[in-house]
Amino acid sequence: MVSRWISRSAVGALTVSAALLAPQSLVSTAPAGAVPANCAPPQVSVAVPAPVPVASWAESLTRDSAGDLWVSRTLANTVQRYDATGRLRTTVSVSAPGAVRSGPDGRLYVTSGATPLNMIPGTPNVGTIVSFDPRRPRPVVRTVVRGLGMPNGLAIAEDGAMYVADSKLGVVRIRPNRTIDQAWTARAPRNLAPSVTVNGTGMNGIVLRGDAVYVTMTSSLSGRVLRVPLRHPEATTPALDLTAPLPGFVDDLTLLSNGALAAATTTGQIIVATPGRPGRCVIQVGPPVTAVLGDADGNLLAASETGDVLAVRWP
Repeated sequence: MVSRWISRSAVGALTVSAALLAPQSLVSTAPAGAVPANCAPPQVSVAVPAPVPVASWAESLTRDSAGDLWVSRTLANTVQRYDATGRLRTTVSVSAPGAVRSGPDGRLYVTSGATPLNMIPGTPNVGTIVSFDPRRPRPVVRTVVRGLGMPNGLAIAEDGAMYVADSKLGVVRIRPNRTIDQAWTARAPRNLAPSVTVNGTGMNGIVLRGDAVYVTMTSSLSGRVLRVPLRHPEATTPALDLTAPLPGFVDDLTLLSNGALAAATTTGQIIVATPGRPGRCVIQVGPPVTAVLGDADGNLLAASETGDVLAVRWP
């Protein structure tokens, strides 16, 4: 998300151009074999309204073990819990929160320091991951990982290992004991490295899928998603080019129950595609989308730059 604030005017111009030039055919049914097969116009409604438009920018979404929705609000330095009715129940203070994820231990983990100030060359790596128990009425936040740059996306494996999409450092692995796996990280893609990442910069969203993590890059010539093998991160390859032939500004992404990836875009769409399968489904949502979450009914929730959390349903 926040990496695109660094040259916002240039990115904004390209974003508007991409939105105006997007072929309308992409908004209808995707080619045979695409996922999902039906990409009819969705029904979009506000599930959780923004407390303060834009200033309460919604950056990431997750659900805790009780099914309550947690929303990270980067500009407001808070992570908030909402019940099934959309009522605000808990507010937790976290500095510049990025991704919020539920761990296998039931605790919530949040990347902290998702601000472009942490990308300035020569500055210390002060980004962290913090954790708290969502079941407590007044959660106590504790820092569990230090030494990150601008940590944005986060994926957590069943064994407790973490994978961070860091907009300054690249893709970072955190061992279950909460130390940075420097050897693995050195072999993983970095933001300004050549080869597969030359197509874009600004590691942003990340999800675990099988034996690899899939990573988005905010500034990309084609909305590129990388596949990073867990055992051999040096063997990273392009997995999807979600917006080709247009430039793409892809933010976070999520793994759907059918194995497809759903990615948020700053041009106001959710793009659904499956690695290794043809076709894609481009769903027009409206405001710039920052994150996507699959809901229990098979539909989606989308976080937005306006601060609203949107329910996205197909007829």
